[in-house]
Amino acid sequence: MQKKHKIILAAIIFLAIFFRFYQISQLPGGLFPDEAANGLDINQMQQGHLQPFYERGNGREALFFYMLWGSVEAFGKGPWQHHIVSSLIGALSVILCFMAARRIFLIGEDEADEQKQDRAAHIALLSAFLMAVSTWHIVLSRTAFRAVTIPLFSALTFYLMIRAFQAIKVKQRLLWSFLAGASFALGFYTYIAYRIMVPAVAAAVLWPLFAAIKEKIFFEQIKRFFWPGIFFATAFIAVIFPLAKYFYEHPGSFVGRAGQVSVFNPELYTYNGEQLHGKPPIGIVLQAMLEVGKTQLAGFFVQGDLNWRSNISGMPFLSVLYSPFFGFGLLLVTFFGAWYFFAPSKRKSFWKYFLLAVWFWGMLLPVVTTAEGIPHGLRAIGVIPAVFIISAWALYGFSGWFMRMHRKIWDYAMFHYKDPSWLKNHSYEPPQMVVVNAALKIVVVVFVAALVSQAYFAYFVEAANSPENFYYFRSDLVPVSRYLTQRCNKEHTYLILDKFSVQTTDYLTSDPKGNFANPCNVPYVQVDPEDSWRLKNLAGEDQVVFTQSSMFDAKKFKLYHPDFRLVLEFRNKFGQSIMAVYEKSQKNN
Repeated sequence: MQKKHKIILAAIIFLAIFFRFYQISQLPGGLFPDEAANGLDINQMQQGHLQPFYERGNGREALFFYMLWGSVEAFGKGPWQHHIVSSLIGALSVILCFMAARRIFLIGEDEADEQKQDRAAHIALLSAFLMAVSTWHIVLSRTAFRAVTIPLFSALTFYLMIRAFQAIKVKQRLLWSFLAGASFALGFYTYIAYRIMVPAVAAAVLWPLFAAIKEKIFFEQIKRFFWPGIFFATAFIAVIFPLAKYFYEHPGSFVGRAGQVSVFNPELYTYNGEQLHGKPPIGIVLQAMLEVGKTQLAGFFVQGDLNWRSNISGMPFLSVLYSPFFGFGLLLVTFFGAWYFFAPSKRKSFWKYFLLAVWFWGMLLPVVTTAEGIPHGLRAIGVIPAVFIISAWALYGFSGWFMRMHRKIWDYAMFHYKDPSWLKNHSYEPPQMVVVNAALKIVVVVFVAALVSQAYFAYFVEAANSPENFYYFRSDLVPVSRYLTQRCNKEHTYLILDKFSVQTTDYLTSDPKGNFANPCNVPYVQVDPEDSWRLKNLAGEDQVVFTQSSMFDAKKFKLYHPDFRLVLEFRNKFGQSIMAVYEKSQKNN
């Protein structure tokens, strides 16, 4: 890779780090209960309960939690301690996107050809840049959900597999294969949607072997990749064994929540106004999948996920500056991938497009086969590297096509209307071409500046000044937890909060070092908001704490407890009341 490419890559990595770590202690402003649930499993780890899978919240793979645990041990418990881990993973994913893209576009090419290397490097750099400044990926990188690890491990697995395929020396092939097997297995410890990598990897590996059968070189390929296959399988089995053993002992945990939101779940359908019983008809399922798929694809271009934890609410997943290129590129990649599928021996160089098509459409399946919150930014996270690689390929291809067409038109004009002799002098650069090259460079600079500015203003201005964004991350529960810990009076403190949201306060008020015998550990009694008015026999030292989500219930509480008065109130930067503490009036004691 040339020196200029390394400089550009360093700048892209800087952008990726900036957008994922800047103001990380303020944005996002809180810890959503699902994020805090990860922390509750860290509490179990601190007590010595080490597992590859935890059952909380319909079951969750544990690799991300172990990463969080390291941050918690180093920095304590709090929102930013979780978010820096996901941010780091997001930044690393950008680097892996570059590495995977570069290797993909060297498939079937002579690596000694500098022009081919430059082309692959340019597409890879553009892929990494688009991902680095993507608001969609920025939001997901700053949200502590374990799904953020999927782009990292999917890109790493494909990168290592291609390196093994392209390696000339046997030792290198064995090493890359072993690492690919380990990476592939580690991905299963991330998020349930990663499991779609099984058919994706199988298709990417087995279809070229099918072509080898037709070319009568099957045994040569088997001989070449037999030991690499053994190394791959050995590493995969060794790494996957703890998780496989857990699922063997707990078979019901294997499906988890996926069965609840699946389009095959009859509870999601009504027929003639009544709940559907039994398996839904295949026609209805296919229709539902088609509608979900159309809505999800539209999210890349028009309106994306409304959930602030997965996207800048309502923004398309991709910037309008390059989403048309993604759409066109996806059509071409799908067409070329299908062409390879039906003629693998005749279109060997199209394997790269087949791989990208399998990567995108395969990772879209977890979204298409569910019927909740569509378009879904989080569940579609597995397609992210493929989306930006396809977009970059289309953008780069269009710019190259534009320059070639312009050159041909200029050549034609010079030959027919002016001086044909200049064509013999190949060192001569027509003045118009100089202007076009300069204009193209200006367009590139403006394009880069526009995307960087768009990402900055969307996240650090729009999202940073959105009350809804802060509420989506339950930023109110951070000062509430801090107050409860400082008060440290469990018997006389009643927290009015629902059972789902209380995961955040349970975690943030738990002992930082896992000393759960500490009297200040979770120092309150949780009360469901709708039951707050039922509280009886409250004494003078009792305090009733309402949060932003239960503030409405404080009115009813006051009606039934007129002797209680507001003694403390916290408001956020938007002027919204996020904590109200009520205590019995002294005159009534």
